[in-house]
Amino acid sequence: MSKPLNFVVYLSLKSFFYVAALTCTGVLLGLASPSSEAASYAGTAFEVELIIFNRERGMELSGETWPQAPQLQYPNNWVDFSTLSGDTYILSPVANQLDSKAVLLKQDKNYQVLLHKTWRQVLQQRRDAPAILISAGQRYGGHRQLEGTITLSVSHYLHLSINLWLSKFATGDSPTDSAVLLPPRPRHNSGEPLDLPAEKTLNQYDFNQLQSANMPTELKVNAPISAPVYAKRVAVMQQQRRLRSGELHYFDHPQLGVLIQIRKIEKDETNEISTTEAT
Repeated sequence: MSKPLNFVVYLSLKSFFYVAALTCTGVLLGLASPSSEAASYAGTAFEVELIIFNRERGMELSGETWPQAPQLQYPNNWVDFSTLSGDTYILSPVANQLDSKAVLLKQDKNYQVLLHKTWRQVLQQRRDAPAILISAGQRYGGHRQLEGTITLSVSHYLHLSINLWLSKFATGDSPTDSAVLLPPRPRHNSGEPLDLPAEKTLNQYDFNQLQSANMPTELKVNAPISAPVYAKRVAVMQQQRRLRSGELHYFDHPQLGVLIQIRKIEKDETNEISTTEAT
């Protein structure tokens, strides 16, 4: 049986060794078993709260090595926090409820909170669920320290897929042989997501080729050419897990940590939202 994260106990641990962290995570969290209610979740609005934090020197202290040639890519079906459906945001912002957890992280010098957001989202089946673009942390040449996507969906259970990368940027004018070319973040000028080629690893050369190809004008406008940006090193977090609504779930990585809670919206609250949108 899955247990919710004992957050205070976890933060009291001082060791950064990855094996110990994984062991602790397995004991505290486990995997949530499928819920019989989840089959009817498709098309249902949920409230999602997400905290992503960086561990200072996490890779070094854990003994893990930085990946040499990580495959970084954005999916073709995506939304961001500015995407509209008609006059309504697809990811509608709401007030945070986990501020106390974020405060605990900020009080510890070993952690840096990169993102804390809460929104309402109508969840879809996995084949239709859009990825959510994540961008947070320090800016560098049109990129951010933290980039990538998360995807929330339903099947026989709630499901989260994480595809994030944390960059340490190169400081010199000329990138080294081991530098990682970052994929340009997809952008759109309207409420419609940019339809990028599926199963394609993006790099700046690929993107420039798309610009010069015989493609629709709106795609060219939505995907401006910019100078390539290299990262000195990139930590990649790619994980998938089924979730249980109402519980606080933790995803572990030597360099990154993710806290997420998906909450059911009460019927009275849903009716209130519908009435507000109708007016």
